[in-house]
Amino acid sequence: MEDLEILSSALKIEKTGEEFYRKIAASCTENETRRAYETLAEDETDHAVFIQRQLDALTGGGDWQVIAELEDTPPLDIDTPIFEVNVELLKTIPEEASEEDALLFALGVEVTTYELYMNAARLTAEGPGREMFLKLANAERGHFDLLMTRYEAQFGYPR
Repeated sequence: MEDLEILSSALKIEKTGEEFYRKIAASCTENETRRAYETLAEDETDHAVFIQRQLDALTGGGDWQVIAELEDTPPLDIDTPIFEVNVELLKTIPEEASEEDALLFALGVEVTTYELYMNAARLTAEGPGREMFLKLANAERGHFDLLMTRYEAQFGYPR
């Protein structure tokens, strides 16, 4: 997969994630979980901006850009394993989704996005592009951890 294809896929995922988190936050009855969804929506908006900036630079004939806003986010090691969680995450969300369904779906979204960024980093040469993907993977891992904390607080460990 080429850099532009990876970035286009990532942009779509981030925008879809932002829409999902805003929608689910609006219907969430538990305050802490609602605030978590609102924070995740804001993060996904930021990630989309970073990715769009890279797309604009690369399609304009430029090279990968350093994303200053990610400066404080450490990049993951390229061999960091993907989440080791024995949980049945939802691939689709049911029509009449419960808050538990929404959390399980959101966890699956974060795992998918994490995997996309880790795979993109493996396919991208050393430099700002790879570093951006590794930092975004770390951010998605943080999202997963936040959602798992909310899940455990409301429902116990996932079944």
